[in-house]
Amino acid sequence: MQRTTTILVAIALVGAMVAIPFGVAAAVADESDRELTATENETESVEPGERFAGVVGVQNAEIDGEVSERTYGVKVANAQTEEARADVVGERLDEVEQRLVEHETRLDELAEARESGEIGDGEYRARVATVAAETAATERAAERAQATAGELPRDVLEERGIDVEAIEELRDRASELGGEETAEIARSIAGDDVGSPVVGDRGHGAPVEAPGGNETDDDGTDRGAETDRDGQGR
Repeated sequence: MQRTTTILVAIALVGAMVAIPFGVAAAVADESDRELTATENETESVEPGERFAGVVGVQNAEIDGEVSERTYGVKVANAQTEEARADVVGERLDEVEQRLVEHETRLDELAEARESGEIGDGEYRARVATVAAETAATERAAERAQATAGELPRDVLEERGIDVEAIEELRDRASELGGEETAEIARSIAGDDVGSPVVGDRGHGAPVEAPGGNETDDDGTDRGAETDRDGQGR
């Protein structure tokens, strides 16, 4: 009789141990279902036209950012002295600060417009995605300006009124402005690569050659032009 009781108790304990994981799994699954439903609801709140406008806005922001980066690279490459490069950095920092003020203002205006009912949630999310891409480009601009400044003597920077710590603050502002909530909204509109450079990462010196640009030999011969004439390169 005692042995039977022991066996029954053991079976009960095993059953309880098996039930606990199933209970935890059920709770986790329920929470996952709620999160998935919330994400689907957010996605469904964006109309196809709103999503398309958001994607186009993001792409335009990324292209504009790339053009701006190339322009900056050209200016740095053409600067013949440390003082000239410092002037380029100073101009870039003024531009970055102005952009940040514009991004902050637009996000505030969009939030107010949504709260007042002037725009719906879908339009709000689409426009925020565009601002997020612009902010990412601005943050990269600050990073490159900081990298350029890091190659210049401190006395030259001070002479031009450039504060290295101020550059770091601009980067932090851009990073905070494009925080996780804003980034998540952007990803829900245009995918995981929102704000990424149009081309791969590169150094902060000379710009990338323009696509399709012709190369020249030491004697000035245009190899690209020769390719066009005879249909093959050397």
